[in-house]
Amino acid sequence: MLFAAGPRSENVPFFDFYNHLILQTPRAVLAVMAAATILAGFFTLEFELDASGESLVLEHDEGLEYYRRIRERYGSDDFLIITYTPYGDLLSPESLEGLKRLRDRLLQLENVESVNSILDASIVYNAGVRLSELGDKLMTLESPGVDRELARREFLTNPFYRNLLVSGDGGTTALQVIFRRDEKYFDLLKRRNYLREQSAQRRLNEEEKAELERLPDEIAERNSENLARQEKDVDIIRRLMAAERDYARLYLGGIPMITADMIRFIRHDLVVFGAGVLAFLVLILSLFFRRPRWVLLPLTCCAVTGVLVVGYLGMAGWRVTVISSNFLSILLIITLSLTIHLIVRFRDLQIASPGRSHGDLIGDTVCSMAQPCFYTILTTAVAFASLIVSGIRPVIDFGWIMVIGLALAFLVCFLVFPAGLALCRPAALPPPRDFTRAFMQRLARLVLGAPRAIIFTCLLLMIVFGIGIPRLEVENRFIDNFKKSTEIYQGMKVIDRELGGTTPLDVVIDPDREFHELLRELAEEQDDEDELFPGTEAKTIEPSYWLNPAMLRKVRAIHEKLESYPITGKVLSIGTAVDIVEHMNGAPLDEFELALIRKRTPGKIAADLIDPYLSADANQVRFSVRVIESDPSLNRKQLLDSIHAFLTGKMQFEESQVHLTGMLVLYNNMLQSLYQSQILTLGAVFFAIFVTFVVLFRSLGLSLIAIVPNIFPAVLILGMMGWLGIPLDMMTITIAAITIGISVDDTIHYIHRLKRDFPIDGEYEATILRCHGGVGKAMFHTSLAIIFGFAILMLSNFIPTIYFGFMTGFAMLVALAGDLLLLPAIVLLVKPDITSGSAVTVNKTPADG
Repeated sequence: MLFAAGPRSENVPFFDFYNHLILQTPRAVLAVMAAATILAGFFTLEFELDASGESLVLEHDEGLEYYRRIRERYGSDDFLIITYTPYGDLLSPESLEGLKRLRDRLLQLENVESVNSILDASIVYNAGVRLSELGDKLMTLESPGVDRELARREFLTNPFYRNLLVSGDGGTTALQVIFRRDEKYFDLLKRRNYLREQSAQRRLNEEEKAELERLPDEIAERNSENLARQEKDVDIIRRLMAAERDYARLYLGGIPMITADMIRFIRHDLVVFGAGVLAFLVLILSLFFRRPRWVLLPLTCCAVTGVLVVGYLGMAGWRVTVISSNFLSILLIITLSLTIHLIVRFRDLQIASPGRSHGDLIGDTVCSMAQPCFYTILTTAVAFASLIVSGIRPVIDFGWIMVIGLALAFLVCFLVFPAGLALCRPAALPPPRDFTRAFMQRLARLVLGAPRAIIFTCLLLMIVFGIGIPRLEVENRFIDNFKKSTEIYQGMKVIDRELGGTTPLDVVIDPDREFHELLRELAEEQDDEDELFPGTEAKTIEPSYWLNPAMLRKVRAIHEKLESYPITGKVLSIGTAVDIVEHMNGAPLDEFELALIRKRTPGKIAADLIDPYLSADANQVRFSVRVIESDPSLNRKQLLDSIHAFLTGKMQFEESQVHLTGMLVLYNNMLQSLYQSQILTLGAVFFAIFVTFVVLFRSLGLSLIAIVPNIFPAVLILGMMGWLGIPLDMMTITIAAITIGISVDDTIHYIHRLKRDFPIDGEYEATILRCHGGVGKAMFHTSLAIIFGFAILMLSNFIPTIYFGFMTGFAMLVALAGDLLLLPAIVLLVKPDITSGSAVTVNKTPADG
């Protein structure tokens, strides 16, 4: 074994070297750690945040690439929406002047490509002219002598504008702010994806391999630049909006705004959690130990660990998301837990051996605590590492960040703490008994008096709460992730209620196989003609799959079905454009007119009404659907399944023809993976922890007993989420794994002390009393620190983080009860063979009161 437990460790060469290093050269150790911390401090300046849309999707979601292709073909949904509700009439001169002022200022921004509003919306639906008579000069609100009442009818009756550009009551409008597309970023993505596809088919040459290794860093750097620029633009736009709030109510919405605000939430959480945990550490350490050294040493360990991890993330270019933004507070809490165990052990040794030297006490403290602390960090790291199976990028990053952070925390605590303590004068002898020890003794007597009642109560709780686990859901509204006071929430509510919905969903339908076969035959005929008549220019036949009366009827049927869902808002398609043209012409379009609709439609109208919903060859159609995110009945999976069933069933399209895409689909894919991911995660955690127990305790029976109190909090926390209707999301999915990973620390510490102290008394009852009075005190202190530390997360603006803080704190309370009540009760009832197969060196010198 690498570590041995007990007061003396002369038989372990490693500890001879370690004791010499710490006790003889503590200043050198601290100097090296200080230099590493200062170096890491420089890299903290490179620490970056990420709240891009890719942080909300699966790591290898095939739908993501299809979504990007569709967005490239039909236009990006990466735009801002400004809702504008004037205090007076929407079309009054004052209101229009305010709109014009805001639009013109927005257009002056370097990264804004265009701004769409009612000011430049073409008035054609009620103009009383046919499509062929429109010409290139279209009437808008800014046209001289425009009839504003005619414009009002246009906005309220035109199926393209109604409930999208202007609300149904005519009181609210929207400005769409479209940013310039970063072509370089998307070129890099295309190149990376191409090389990945090629690597799956053939062996890449050295130049291609080097390029593929380089591209992720270039993409990340470009994305970081775009996020910074986007955040700056959102700030400027908010200032422009603030200048107009005397004349109208304005709200900001859209993916760029959500991204910018999420980054703000991350910064807020990092600052608030860091400051909150720091203040809490000072308070809790002062209350527990009442000595400056027992406050300064743990704080130093926490600070060094935090700087080293943040510096590493900055150096490695590892960006932190909303999900992983909790890493710092959790890491500080776990570091504090390690130092509390060291402090309690040191003070216990002082009480047991008041005449021993300061150096010997330090050496015996780290020797006796090294093994249990190593295994507690190992099991906690395993729990976080299990998050890697989630398939969700920010959750995966969270797992890896914590694994690295835990390793650094262990090294820091076992270098900085003893070296710093070695430089301190010998500590005053602590009081032999205190409130915490007395409380632990009462708990121990409760266990000794009613072990069966404790086991029965815990079993009953597991059954009651376990019934709630099947009630767990993964469906949740994105709007519910934010407090009602945030602009994200308020903006989404207004857009949902007044302007057709917030979350985009695209339904894309391709031609069937027969049509593709027809195209191939026509292409072959064209090739034959080219061979027979070289040098001549044959007339090309270009059939259209959708622009004919039969397929247009299908388009209208699909359009009506999509509009019929209670949770869908505005729906646009090529059918909308045809309806407008037929209204203008006063008659349905025949097949010839349909075939020429794009050529005969003025450029601006075609760009608005046709191009976003029909491919250039007229063989692919797109339905743009807005989903009402704030609707209480929202169920994404149910909606998508219903649409797919309708298209492949009643409409009889082939599976290969139908594609559902958009942010709603990508987000739903992530949500649906959560339940399976939770099962895989918990399975991986329990398996890894059980193997660790077997290795550590060298006893299959004792390992099985040790697993039970860790299943207890997992069942209760998941069951409570099910009963309370708290859905699994990217934050709450990590609660069970993290709870098990942290709570197992106490299990290891307790059983480790149980195995070591049992030979002293030779009976279970006395050993349990001894363990509760010694290690139980440390467990109580660390658990309180963890519980209240996680409670600080409830200060977040991000609702899942609030749930995470509350539920994890509650789970840790349950875990503490499991280790101090259920675990000793099972041991007392089963009476396992504790001494056989011991992985620790037993010393019969009592060290605990």
